[in-house]
Amino acid sequence: MTAVAPNVLLLPGNRQTFDTCIALTLQMVAAIEFAPVLRAERPTRELLQDFAAQVERNAADLALMDGHGGTDIAALGEDVYRKLTVHRDEPLRVAYHALHSAAFLGLEHGFTTATMLSAVAYALRVLAQREGPLLH
Repeated sequence: MTAVAPNVLLLPGNRQTFDTCIALTLQMVAAIEFAPVLRAERPTRELLQDFAAQVERNAADLALMDGHGGTDIAALGEDVYRKLTVHRDEPLRVAYHALHSAAFLGLEHGFTTATMLSAVAYALRVLAQREGPLLH
């Protein structure tokens, strides 16, 4: 009998963490888009930057679990972002596209999914730079 180690990416705790990351990131991207329409408070520059750092941290953890721990996931995310904005400079659209890709790929495609999450993080940073700090 041969013992096979379970795929760490598919452990229930990792799947739950991934699903939570996708859901919270979708809420953040939607808040950027819909807050002005709903007359709600837009996320501040600082909040977007902090949130982007957390998304990127999740992407790095995912890459590490998939055996790509030494990879500069932030640079890969920036590269994907730049490729997606060749024809149009729409960071919100890129964020949605990369997030949908990550959600579709799921944990089973670890490193590719991590790269997509990192592209979302980069798009959030671009959006943060375009936002002025909001005063309450």
